[in-house]
Amino acid sequence: MEMMEEQSHNEVNPSDIAAENDSPISQGGSHSENSERKRKRGTENSSDGTDKIVHALEKLFAESRKRMQMVTEAIVKGNEDHSDIAKMLKDMGLSPMDQIDAWTLILEKPQTVAVFQSLDDDVKEVFVQKLLNDHARG
Repeated sequence: MEMMEEQSHNEVNPSDIAAENDSPISQGGSHSENSERKRKRGTENSSDGTDKIVHALEKLFAESRKRMQMVTEAIVKGNEDHSDIAKMLKDMGLSPMDQIDAWTLILEKPQTVAVFQSLDDDVKEVFVQKLLNDHARG
């Protein structure tokens, strides 16, 4: 008899299952379901933040590309071929040392290059002589 009572305690009754289903964990779903809901809720919130971060990074990279383009253009422009200036100085009949000094003085500043290139040939010679004289005086 005693053994039968033990077996009855070990058996699962349908009423026991119903009682377990009414427990607080079951009402909101299983533990894994609760965790999944929290993850989904966290993902929804973080996707808003992630979208903002992605948008900010896109703007940052676009601005960076613009600046890199400007730097590249400045470098390329700064390395323009100025052999035409060297040829003009040679055609003026300057000594090799004066040609080098004049060429160095002209290329020293971009605005001097622009002025030199915009002058008429006869004025270029006067401009170069003035540069060399000012340089000699120090």
